[in-house]
Amino acid sequence: MATVSTTFTFSSTDIASDTLSFSVSETLSLTGSGGIERVDLAAATGSGSSFTIYNEGDFHSSTPTYLYLKNITGSGYSGSAGAISTASVVHIVQTGSMHTGAPVNPLARITLGNFCYIPINPSSSYAIYAGDMTGSEGNVPASTIVEFGIFN
Repeated sequence: MATVSTTFTFSSTDIASDTLSFSVSETLSLTGSGGIERVDLAAATGSGSSFTIYNEGDFHSSTPTYLYLKNITGSGYSGSAGAISTASVVHIVQTGSMHTGAPVNPLARITLGNFCYIPINPSSSYAIYAGDMTGSEGNVPASTIVEFGIFN
């Protein structure tokens, strides 16, 4: 089992008249059968399908659960991470809930070379797919490689 220690430090001297300075730290354990996984979303892209990264109910609904995901540079893309139709963008969607049967809801867009570390609802499922900034799969020219892990 692996653990991750995160520290976010926020500071600024130019916000209003008060100095902003605080840190938040937490250590979480990597869970699930795959550890940190690396996948190519080429099979999901352009097919109207997606890659499931978390299935609802894997953990109790009261268990704090976090997703780490990084959009690793794939082939066939320009260096412009925010450009429509030239950059790989990983879209994270919430695909349902055990309690409400909710439809697919967009959660986040992770641009080329960036990462996210976010809390997720363990009672919902989550999936990812590659597209451009607008979510269009047809504009993505090549594979998109991501790595991810579920922590709690």
